[in-house]
Amino acid sequence: MQVFKFGGASVKDAEAVRNVAYIIQNFGTPTHLVVVVSAMGKTTNALEKLLHTYFSQADWQNELQNIQQYHWEIAQKLFPNNHIIFTALEYLFLQLKEALLHKTNPEKYDESYDQVICFGEIIATHIVSQYLQEQAIANEWIDIRNYIKTDTTWREGKVDFAWTEQLIRREILPILQEKIVVTQGFLGGTLGNKTTTLGREGSDYTASIIAYSLNAEKVTIWKDVPGILNADPKKVPQTQLYETLSYTEASEMTFYGANVIHPKTIKPLANKNIPLFVRSFLEPTQAGTCINGIASQQNLPTIIFKPNQVLLKFGVKDLAFITEENLAKILHTFTQVNAKINLMQSSAVSIWIVTDFQEHKILKIKDFLSEDFTIFQENHAQLLTILYYDEKTLKELLPQYHLILEQKTAQTFRAVVKEKS
Repeated sequence: MQVFKFGGASVKDAEAVRNVAYIIQNFGTPTHLVVVVSAMGKTTNALEKLLHTYFSQADWQNELQNIQQYHWEIAQKLFPNNHIIFTALEYLFLQLKEALLHKTNPEKYDESYDQVICFGEIIATHIVSQYLQEQAIANEWIDIRNYIKTDTTWREGKVDFAWTEQLIRREILPILQEKIVVTQGFLGGTLGNKTTTLGREGSDYTASIIAYSLNAEKVTIWKDVPGILNADPKKVPQTQLYETLSYTEASEMTFYGANVIHPKTIKPLANKNIPLFVRSFLEPTQAGTCINGIASQQNLPTIIFKPNQVLLKFGVKDLAFITEENLAKILHTFTQVNAKINLMQSSAVSIWIVTDFQEHKILKIKDFLSEDFTIFQENHAQLLTILYYDEKTLKELLPQYHLILEQKTAQTFRAVVKEKS
C-alpha cells in the first residue's frame, strides 16, 4: 500500500500531467496506490485573488475566465475535442460561479474561502484521473471531502482521525484491491457536508492522513527539488541534500517554515512508523530524502526563510509595564482570530509578535487591541531561521538583508529580516 502526492508544480501544464502518468506507470503499482493531487500550478493563488476581487466588487468575471481558460488549454492538449472532460469542466466552473454567488459572505471570510478555493483540487483531479484512464491506468476518482472529516475550523480544519480512518478503510480500501484511487489534497468535510481546507499547502497532510488510515508501507511526495535540502537553492548557493532525516528533525524544520512538506504531515506517519520519501518528479530515478526514525547525523546549518510575514509591536500605554495580564490579552486575541505566532519577544514596555500576513486577521487583531495598546506594524518581512548555525553562515548571509529583530540560542538563530532594495 502506497500513497503518492503530486503538488501544483507537478501538474502545472499538459507535459507535467503526462509526466505524472509516466511516474505512476513506472514507479507505482496498478492497485494499492492512492494518488493525491494538488491544484494545478498557481491556481490556489488565482482562486484567492478571485474571491478577493469578488468581495471588492471589481471585475471578478474576468478572473474566473482566466482560471477557466488555463485549465481548458491544458485539457485541449491532453484530450480529443469530444472528450467528456470538457463537459465536466463546464459543469465544475458553473459550480464555482454558483459558490461565489451563493456560498460566500465577506463577514464569514474563512468559511467562504474554503467553499471557493476547493475547486482548484476538484478540477485538477478530474483532469488527471481522466488522463490516466486515457493511458489505460485503471483508477477511480473520489471526493476526499466525504472521507477526511474535520470540525468547522475554516482554513485549518482539525481532523477527526478515528472517524476518518473508519471511513477510509471501509470505503476506499475495497476499491484499492482492483485499481488505484485519485483524490484531492488539502480538502476535508464537516458533519454537515461543508468543505473545509487543512491549511495552505495541506496536500502533504492529506497524503499523511490517508497513509495513516490505510497503514501504508510508505508515502512519496513528488516535488521539483531532488529531496530535502539544507536551504532554498534560490536564496543560498551550494545547498546539500539530506539523504535521511528523523521524524523529529523534519518536524522541527517544518515548524520553522521549511516549505518542502506541510508541518502537520509528520506526526501521523511517525505514530505508525511509516517512512516518507521526498523525490524529484524531474529526476524520478533518484532516491531523494527518506524521513523515518533515523537521524541525519549531519548537523548541517539548515537555513529556512518564511516569507510574507508581518511584525506587530504592541506597546502598553501610560508607561505601564508588560504584565502577565497584558500578555494573556494579546495571546487570547491571536487565538480568537486563529492567527499563528511564529516568533515572540518582549521588553519591559513592548511585545513583538511575528505572524503570517493575512490582512483580515491583522485588522481584527488591531481592532480588538488598539484600545489597550499602541500598535506598530512592519509589513513585507521574512522570518529567517538557521538551525545548527555557525558564525561563517551568519557572516555570509546576514549582510544581504536589513536586520529588524533577532534571537539566539546555542543551536538556533532566528531573525526578522527584509530584502535590501
